[in-house]
Amino acid sequence: MNKNLEQLIELNRIDRSLAELEPVEKKIKAPLLKLEQKREELEEQRRELEHQIKELKLKRSKSELALQEFKDKLDAISAKMNQVQEEREYKALAVEEEFTRDQINQTNEEIARFEKLIEQRTEELKSIEQEIEKIEADITLLEVQIKEKLELLEKQRQELFRKKEELISQMNPSIYGFYEKIKRWAGITAVTPVERKACTGCNMVISDKIYYEIVKGDDIITCPHCGRVLFVPQEGEEEGVDGSEG
Repeated sequence: MNKNLEQLIELNRIDRSLAELEPVEKKIKAPLLKLEQKREELEEQRRELEHQIKELKLKRSKSELALQEFKDKLDAISAKMNQVQEEREYKALAVEEEFTRDQINQTNEEIARFEKLIEQRTEELKSIEQEIEKIEADITLLEVQIKEKLELLEKQRQELFRKKEELISQMNPSIYGFYEKIKRWAGITAVTPVERKACTGCNMVISDKIYYEIVKGDDIITCPHCGRVLFVPQEGEEEGVDGSEG
């Protein structure tokens, strides 16, 4: 087989192997990412609850100030009622007194409602914080558990990069550039095998003449339909280069 073609096939095998590590890494990290996402959701809930509690306390404070004003007003009305002599003025003060008492009752009810809501939100916040604490513990444990797997995966990746760099250094720069150009649009299927006289990249049938040239392996032959580099895998080479893999 043509040396340049052999190098292209090997380079493509390495690129496929590198690409196959990506879903493996995602699978390893998936449980951790799920926990981190859950933690972020809980932290968002915590921030919202903290904001609500702050707003409720502010409203309660305003109501407490209003309550004091109403009480001061009621005291002032009572003092006036003790001094007035005319019945008409007394009756007017009595109406104002009753109205102020209603305002005091309403404000007390409002303060009680705010306090109840603050208590509820505080309990919810406490529950959320406990959940966050548990998830953070789970995340720490999981990080330890997957660390070894990720380190092993990174070693495999670095070894593949080393082999790739070594291979590229041995290749004709124009051949490597040709491969990279195809790879930009074809990805890891830039070099793809022929099966049943069809390109496994685009699934189009090639002519007998071109197929014969590919079988000889003397030159680099591209698919006349899609432009991918084609080869006929020798026995035992099918696995890992089939168009359906990776």
